[in-house]
Amino acid sequence: MRSAWGRRGQFQPPGPPCQPQSQRFVTTFCTAFALPFAATCLLTHSTLLPETGNPLVDTNYFDVVVYGSELTGLISASLLGRRGLRVLLCGHDTVPATFQAGPYTLAREPGTLPPPDSEPVARILRELGHSQIVRRRAPQAQPSLQFVFPNHRVEFSSSVEAVLAELVREFPEDHGTVEAILARLRSTSAILDPLLGSDMTLPPQGFWERRDVSRVQAQLPSSQADLLAPLGPYHLMRAGIAALGALASGFSPADLGSLVQARAYDVTRRGFHRLATEADLRTLFLDKLSTFSGEIREHVVPTELVWRRGNLNGLRVRPRNETIGFGRLIWASSASSLVALAGSETPRRLREIASAIRPACFRYTLCLLVRPEALPEGMGARVIAVKDPAKPNLEENAFSITVGLPPPRQQSQIPVWLECLVSASASESLGYLSVVRARLREELMRIMPFHDQHLLVVASPHDGLPPELGPAARAEPGEHGRLPGIPPTPMTPALSCDLQRVLGLGGAPHTTGLKNVFLASNENLPGLGREGQFVSAWGVARLIAEPTQHRPSRKREILIEEI
Repeated sequence: MRSAWGRRGQFQPPGPPCQPQSQRFVTTFCTAFALPFAATCLLTHSTLLPETGNPLVDTNYFDVVVYGSELTGLISASLLGRRGLRVLLCGHDTVPATFQAGPYTLAREPGTLPPPDSEPVARILRELGHSQIVRRRAPQAQPSLQFVFPNHRVEFSSSVEAVLAELVREFPEDHGTVEAILARLRSTSAILDPLLGSDMTLPPQGFWERRDVSRVQAQLPSSQADLLAPLGPYHLMRAGIAALGALASGFSPADLGSLVQARAYDVTRRGFHRLATEADLRTLFLDKLSTFSGEIREHVVPTELVWRRGNLNGLRVRPRNETIGFGRLIWASSASSLVALAGSETPRRLREIASAIRPACFRYTLCLLVRPEALPEGMGARVIAVKDPAKPNLEENAFSITVGLPPPRQQSQIPVWLECLVSASASESLGYLSVVRARLREELMRIMPFHDQHLLVVASPHDGLPPELGPAARAEPGEHGRLPGIPPTPMTPALSCDLQRVLGLGGAPHTTGLKNVFLASNENLPGLGREGQFVSAWGVARLIAEPTQHRPSRKREILIEEI
């Protein structure tokens, strides 16, 4: 046998006796370097068939693909990128965060944020390194909440003594009853804090998680309990808290439970934090995803799910007609849109989820840009206005006013958002939305009587009407003539859910019945509103990055012992 050691103690690969040394070097180089490099190139770049033009292999592959415009998907993509997975985010730009209103750029939604020190939000900010940035850019507004009625105004803050003084002034006859009810709402909401801050997926996925949730459920009042009793059906405080629950959560007014109202009041009372716009909030997570080497693609439209040998492992998208391979898919949109994409391959479980969750109302938004003089003295950053407690919390009868922060270089331009709910049937008519717009502006005159004199522009991304320039804008040069209409974009739905609700707050589970496909949207925890988006994002990231470790089989241990 020939030795592998050559002259001078150097190692040489053994070869045939008649093979020259130079030929052995070429053979070794091709085997060790050239062939693996060629194979890598073939796997990295798509090879097209001459006849069909279809790719032989996936053009690219990711551990996780996140598709959809919901904030839940964006947060989960940032968490998974931080935990070392290769993540692709696409479809986040299907609903733009801003729109053009003449010479001004307006945000579709205010950049509201739950209290950053609450554990469901704090743990995400800590992991992404955003705690100090958010505290600097999103200061707490004081007062955190105001209820405005035709003849009453109540301010709420984290100080119980200050709230009690407000109640004594506005409700001198029954302030004690109202204070006891508010204390009941706070204590009921506090029962949820350990659960929402735990390392548990909500809605729960397995037996052990369901057991832990049922233990918390046993501590809460029953779903039929009226936490606002003994207030009358048309009491102002009952109407205000109900309107807050409808406008702060993802449920329709008819689907609100007592726990949804309690949580909405407690979270808003503890601290209302705001960034300049919703676009700024999304930018925080987009920048963090890019930092973690995540890939972001714009203007991507999915066309079909790709199956191979019975396994779902790809998503075909336009406009490049490419197939994106994935290990997991997070669908950050509605379950019904996933059903439409899956087509005939939709499992029964997913069809049941999509049919049980449907929009009952839609959130209409009217955006204003005003001078600081338009804001009345003492007006807070978050106002819930109720016109008539005896009427439903829809349209101009119950709406919210959110005052944003001015841009750093334009301190004289204050963004203001008016939001109300419109029934699903009425939302289909752009003409009716124009009527809602006129009524909202009329009611706004009661709360901000001088805003029209300091108005720059008012516009809505939903009704298709052109923006209206105010007197303050007309005083600036170059602002003349009628502006074109704004193309309407979809409104955010307020849901009605027939599924079994977890704690009265949850809706659709994360699992969809499609293997390796997860739902991460407002449909998971609509009862928690913005806070629910953070809880849901944490849960779906945990399902993917930290898969459940199966316990070792007891049967296997017995067989080993018997042997």
